[in-house]
Amino acid sequence: MSLSRRKRILLFLAYALIITVLSLLPAEQSPALNIWDKLEHFCAYSLFMMLAFPLGHNHRWRLASGAGIVAYSIAVEYAQQLSPGRHTSIEDVFANSLGVISGYLLAWLIMYFAMRKRRAS
Repeated sequence: MSLSRRKRILLFLAYALIITVLSLLPAEQSPALNIWDKLEHFCAYSLFMMLAFPLGHNHRWRLASGAGIVAYSIAVEYAQQLSPGRHTSIEDVFANSLGVISGYLLAWLIMYFAMRKRRAS
């Protein structure tokens, strides 16, 4: 089942909103997943990139969206200074960036093998 482009865009925007809200909640109101904080960041931004990847029409657009997501993560980290009990962390930005890179690579591999399978049939 394939989602329409409009639904994929809405899903991407909803996910961006969820990340923003969860990142800017005061520390005592944040949900605790009881896993390593950096792994949470890595997984969240890997999924963020994987949601953005199919929205791009070419490699250049996909790279630009990855850079945009990294810039977004920097802005959210900076904005955390305004939230009680939160602070800016360069380590979080690094984990977010690695998540974006891995999400890009994983989405590219999925697309590559799907196209390869389609050509073979």
